[in-house]
Amino acid sequence: MRKKISGRAGRRFLTALLVLVCLTVFTAGCAGTPAPVPGPEDVMLLEPAGVGESYETAARRDMYDAAIYSGLICPYTEECSLERSMNFDSYAALPGDAVRKGQTLIRTNVDNLERQIADMEKSIARSEEEFLEYSMEAEESLEKYRGDEKFWGQAVENWAKEKPEEDTEEDLTYEKWESDNLFYETKYRNALIGRQKLEEQLRQRTELYQLDAGYNEVLLNRLRQDLNESRVLSKQKGVVTNIRLLNYNDYISAGSSMAAVADPDRRLLKCEFISKAEINSAEQVFAIIGGKRCEVEYQPMESEEYRRLEEKNGKVFTTFYLPEEAGEVELGSYVVVAVIKQVKRDVLSVPKDAIEKGEDASYVYVLKDGERVYTPVMTGMQDGVYVEILSGVGEGDKVLTRKDTQTADNTAVLGMGSVSHEFSQKGTIVYPTSEWISCPDIYGTVYFEERMVDLYQQVKKGDVLFKIRVQPNDVELARKEQELQRQRERLTDLEKQNQEVNKKAIEQGKETIAELEKLVEEMKADFAMTEIRAPYDGIVTDLSWELWWNMLESGDLLQKNQALLMLAEQGSNYIMVEDPNGLLTYGNVADIEYNGADGSKRKTTGLVVTLNQACVSAELFGDGYALIRVSGEDAGDMSGSVFGSDGRWSLSRFDVTVATRKMENVLLVPKKAVTSYGGVTYVKLKQKDGSVLYRSFLAGGSDDKNYWVIEGLTEGMEVCIE
Repeated sequence: MRKKISGRAGRRFLTALLVLVCLTVFTAGCAGTPAPVPGPEDVMLLEPAGVGESYETAARRDMYDAAIYSGLICPYTEECSLERSMNFDSYAALPGDAVRKGQTLIRTNVDNLERQIADMEKSIARSEEEFLEYSMEAEESLEKYRGDEKFWGQAVENWAKEKPEEDTEEDLTYEKWESDNLFYETKYRNALIGRQKLEEQLRQRTELYQLDAGYNEVLLNRLRQDLNESRVLSKQKGVVTNIRLLNYNDYISAGSSMAAVADPDRRLLKCEFISKAEINSAEQVFAIIGGKRCEVEYQPMESEEYRRLEEKNGKVFTTFYLPEEAGEVELGSYVVVAVIKQVKRDVLSVPKDAIEKGEDASYVYVLKDGERVYTPVMTGMQDGVYVEILSGVGEGDKVLTRKDTQTADNTAVLGMGSVSHEFSQKGTIVYPTSEWISCPDIYGTVYFEERMVDLYQQVKKGDVLFKIRVQPNDVELARKEQELQRQRERLTDLEKQNQEVNKKAIEQGKETIAELEKLVEEMKADFAMTEIRAPYDGIVTDLSWELWWNMLESGDLLQKNQALLMLAEQGSNYIMVEDPNGLLTYGNVADIEYNGADGSKRKTTGLVVTLNQACVSAELFGDGYALIRVSGEDAGDMSGSVFGSDGRWSLSRFDVTVATRKMENVLLVPKKAVTSYGGVTYVKLKQKDGSVLYRSFLAGGSDDKNYWVIEGLTEGMEVCIE
């Protein structure tokens, strides 16, 4: 309550009386309870100060020196990149998709690598087959040589026992024995030399094969490694969140973050940056999660890491580990971290602007018996609005202040509730995995007959997109059928002969027949084709320029692989909203309103599947776009409602709202009851005796109507409203 005092030399009774009538005791309620008007005998004339002044009673209150930081609950996230620069080909996974560790997320253009790998694998298989065939033939020959070597060796050994004396007159002369012995030894040596020579050839061929095979295996492994490095692979099991939006053949730099995979089971608290020094000097550090106070564990960051992140992202965030008692906190939940540097309970304090600085000490003016009394004081802690008094002033003393102590007539009783902000934006429907459906590359000449679907129509797998007519190549079909018949006849002849001798030729003949049979079946199937069907559930998102301008008529020739319409795979559809400030994050639920295909207003919900800048790098946060996944059925209905008045597709036809910075089950204080100065929040608290006392409290945040309380106030308190 504002108290006015005036004084000037001289004793003019009337002036003094008017002044004292205006004085009241600072025990008034929110409307101010007037004190008794003094009679003439009680009047004291004061020296007028020439200006109006107020006083406030020195009182006991809690004082806080604290900092409050905004944060959120997010999953542990790993960012994935390429190990070598490549060009983009296609997505293998999209935000919201569950993936396993090592799974491909983004494919690059690796046609050349895959061809090299296929050629190398064929070359290795061919070399292995040739070597095995040679080895088998060599082993068969070696067995023959070994048998001959053993036989003739035994013959030489046995004949040596029959060796006669050189000059005997026996029938078996020495010359004949020697001739036969030479024959046996020659046979033995030929077998021995043949075996040794063949073994040497086999050894050399084996060594050469092993060298070539080892070298080719190294080359193949390198190619396979190049292929692995040419794909963005998931570093952990989890859910894809952010992914770079790319067009076919876009260049991707090695080491650049291309996708993020989050583990929803590992939850962290991320908030504005808090230094290790601030944490170490604080009396208390805790978080408010779901309206409840939780102790959290600070994760320190080395200065080098801070500089690296600041240089890379421009902004650095702090991580806290959640305790088990935090329970299953929903991802995307808003939290605050309170860093209590100092708190003093029930300390005597006066308004900060009542303190004057003298040469030797601080002082205040205390109103006593209508006079201003110079009073030296010793001060302690201050919070920007009030200063702790250690000595010099007593509780209840009226201290002169420039602070307005006017009170209001209205009051409010504090109660529990929730606060939140509303994010509202226009949404755009996007389909990252759209592909062109083309005229098939088939045998025969293809003619267009009729388009069976409309732009933005939802289709099911197997639905007819186009009707076509195929003019068969009867001459080529007859030639292949005749070739097939000849191969069958040749195989029959081979099987009638020695099957062991013709084994290889028979196997090759069977393979040739199988290939021809498959080819003939494909040709007949292609010639009978009358429709092009949808390969999967999807939505028609674009038409070729020939169809768009109705330039393709029934009977027109279609070129092989001629693009006809673009089909987006159902389930790959998102509503995209601009979110440069990163207000949305993974786990938020979005309300979406749109006009249905029939023109009626529709409502649905979607899940935000991208993380904001607190959780991913600037590369993945980009310009700040959030993706919201909706069901395939809703996307199909939405896609049919995007036409503008000119008949063209209007991208932003969806009203998206999300409740952000939401905190439930907290004590609320009307904004009109709060005075804020330098981040310190106060209310005028009505006491039981009707008097008013300024009371500070820790505010966690606010919406457009209320502040919510971390500590300092309790449910049922009555506060004055301006």
